[in-house]
Amino acid sequence: MVSAQKIIARVTETHWSKLYIATATCQCIIIIILQALICYQNTLQVSVLPAANTTNKQLSDIELIASNAADRLSRIKWENISFIGFQLWFLGMALDATVYQNTAEILALAIINVLCAVLGALEVVDGFKWMSLLSRTPYTTLALSVAEKIEIALSVVILLFACAMCYLSYEMSRQFGWNIYKKIGADIQIQRMYRMFQFFVLALKIDIFTQFMVSIFYLIQFAANRGFEWRTVIQIVVTVVMLPMFYFARTAGSAESKARMLVFIVFEVIVLGHYILVLTQTIVPGNNWYTWICLVCLGVAVDFATIVLGVFCMMNFNKGLKPHVQRGQKNKMIYEVELNKGFAKSTWQIDDD
Repeated sequence: MVSAQKIIARVTETHWSKLYIATATCQCIIIIILQALICYQNTLQVSVLPAANTTNKQLSDIELIASNAADRLSRIKWENISFIGFQLWFLGMALDATVYQNTAEILALAIINVLCAVLGALEVVDGFKWMSLLSRTPYTTLALSVAEKIEIALSVVILLFACAMCYLSYEMSRQFGWNIYKKIGADIQIQRMYRMFQFFVLALKIDIFTQFMVSIFYLIQFAANRGFEWRTVIQIVVTVVMLPMFYFARTAGSAESKARMLVFIVFEVIVLGHYILVLTQTIVPGNNWYTWICLVCLGVAVDFATIVLGVFCMMNFNKGLKPHVQRGQKNKMIYEVELNKGFAKSTWQIDDD
């Protein structure tokens, strides 16, 4: 496991690394506070509306609007919670990228942060839609109005942080590029294979949010309300196995085991089926859960990327990369002699135990 001393050394290595982690921490704290306030206001709004219609009984236009609004705002609450989870994941990833000096991870986080800003804007549009509809009913929209103002502030804050993190990510990538060159050496083929492995490890880390966390929130919101169907059982099993399989894939890559990597790729294909089941239950004509659908589509894209990167990494097995991607002190000592044949300095790892 990486030591506290190493974490402190990497975070404080340059003024860019200090600014990067400080900015990521501020983003996490501020956005979590704003999302929690929006979640609270949406919950207040739901409390003054009638319960969502689950009996398919005939409702008047006003009752139908209020019922649909209650259902949608209840869902938005889980979107707020998922965004809070995203910020915690983002901060952990930013720290991980800094400690392990993963250029691909730094740049990917910048892109994901921009996508988060777009989803934040969707919150504003959705909130305005339901406030306009509820204005035709006798129900108060005070809480929803307050939530809309906070959502606008949230969108501005996310955009500002996204711009700042993009610039800091660029500076960090320049720093990491030189550090990796010093540790890996000038062999272009090794550098290319190393970057490919970095992208594969990055995909696994993104999968923690787009697969595992999204699935957890989905099961809490949908499966818990609908009971245990055959689809629910499949989704629970797949979700429980996700984290162990990510670790399994990382060790398969460092051990250069084609059999284990193939097992993981088959599992990722099964996850695609899991996503299809989720989409069939979240696409509701006239009242779609747009943010969740976007998250699932993002998950499908990352899943495909993980499969492709896994195949490319498997094609690079037994070509000289293995000493550079070992985990733990024991494995590092085993390959130290081999590394010293080609390099004057010690190995550089993507991850450590």
